[in-house]
Amino acid sequence: MPTYYASARQRIAPRRSVALFALLAIAMVVVSYIVIVLLAAACVYLPLLAFTSVERPPAQLGFLVLGGIVVGATILWSLVPRREKFDAPGLLLEPSAHPKLFAELNAIAGSLNEPIPREVYLVGQVNAFVADRGGIMGIGSRRVMGIGLPLLSSLTVSEMRAVLAHEFAHYYSGDTRMGPWVYKTQSAMIRAFRNIGSLGEIGRIAALQFINMVAAFILKWYFIFFLRVINFVSRKKEYRADELACLVAGAEPLAQGLRKIHGASMAWGPYWNSEVVPVLNQGCKPAIADGFSRFMAAPQIEVQVTKGIEREIAEGKTEPYDTHPPLRDRIAAIEKLREEPADKDGEMAISLLEQPETTELQFLELMNPKLARNSLRQVGWDEIGQTVTIPSWKTAVGEYAPMMNGITAGSLPEVVKKLPQMGSKIRDPRGMLLTPQQRTQRAGQLVGLAFGLALLERGWELEAQPGSFFLAKGRERINPPELIEELVEGKISPENWVKMCEELGIADLELTFTAGSGSSDGRGTHTKRDN
Repeated sequence: MPTYYASARQRIAPRRSVALFALLAIAMVVVSYIVIVLLAAACVYLPLLAFTSVERPPAQLGFLVLGGIVVGATILWSLVPRREKFDAPGLLLEPSAHPKLFAELNAIAGSLNEPIPREVYLVGQVNAFVADRGGIMGIGSRRVMGIGLPLLSSLTVSEMRAVLAHEFAHYYSGDTRMGPWVYKTQSAMIRAFRNIGSLGEIGRIAALQFINMVAAFILKWYFIFFLRVINFVSRKKEYRADELACLVAGAEPLAQGLRKIHGASMAWGPYWNSEVVPVLNQGCKPAIADGFSRFMAAPQIEVQVTKGIEREIAEGKTEPYDTHPPLRDRIAAIEKLREEPADKDGEMAISLLEQPETTELQFLELMNPKLARNSLRQVGWDEIGQTVTIPSWKTAVGEYAPMMNGITAGSLPEVVKKLPQMGSKIRDPRGMLLTPQQRTQRAGQLVGLAFGLALLERGWELEAQPGSFFLAKGRERINPPELIEELVEGKISPENWVKMCEELGIADLELTFTAGSGSSDGRGTHTKRDN
């Protein structure tokens, strides 16, 4: 074990508050079961008491007793633990296949004197987590860990080390041992609430509905109280996990890692949907981690992410049901610790995986069972434009090429007025029935693609990188599909459009397209047609 990790173990001191918060969580679990059992008993006992206290009880009281028994039995049935199947959250990583990663995990585990998780998964979330799975109420369970692929492409090794140390701190503090009890208790209350709610839907007896309504009201407000207390404890545990992570890996890497995680969580969804999915749909597999790093580094994305992080730090507030403290409060607490790492490793954390692209492919195939093995072709981001984007444009436009006859770039303001008529000629995709609005939208998209192909034939070049997409010629930069969308929405006036086309020298550029026209690199010569 590295000297720094060994010294971290020596500096870790127990905190009485941690034990108190753990006791509070245990008390809430115990009290919750007592409250639910008492509620079930009350549903039976109170109507029965009313029934037996009257010499000649009316039939309504009999129905009340019957309703109380039904509601009480339903609540008790909801307390019975359900066996839950553990579904692997991602790709199982083997120590022999990724020695660098497991060397880090072993060193961190040793610094806290904790055993390494039995199973470590690569997951598609901007997150890392630890848990105890299996067994009964946590007894006989096994440790599992999830490491998000987005984190490996966002954080440096030092920052990833701090994040993983934070997760191991949850093991050290016993949070994962308590977790199954809290989860089962919460699940039992949710089941009880749902089950008595279903009784209200099927029961037509007024007495049953009355008892059901009272029981649901009490259970609802107790559940709210339970969540507030448990999440308060959870937030306190996060502070302790941050403290231990700083002792193991340093304060600065953890603070920077938390900032980057918040930024990556904002960017991962747009990156996946706008950059990765279109490439996968073309039967190709890009370098996912490398692409996310490029996406985050794109100037316009970097600005948005930085503003989002700054906004969260400035405006973030603690809500009663938050499981984690706000980013601002966590960073403020971390900065007070001033723990510095012995050494800083600025290499990207993806380097901890051996052959990252092969691992990504295995991950995709696991997450998409219908995907045929080895059916995706590996494509680098520098090749995407020529091998994926341009061919897909040609395929989309080729089917409707006759609609583009006679259209020039300068005439597009008039053309967009006819998009509804053009859209009516677009066929429905398999299994879908397009609305008129969707047809108009698709017609606009086709015009944008045809415009882009015409520019490529005129000598413009496509620059397609994650977070950066445009056609360039000299110093000019334009995004054809985006420009057409702005023209349709009225963000660009017809006059300004014509002026722009004249300045670029493309007013007479025809959108005529024939299958196979242009060279494979998009630099074919445009030939003007005689109509």
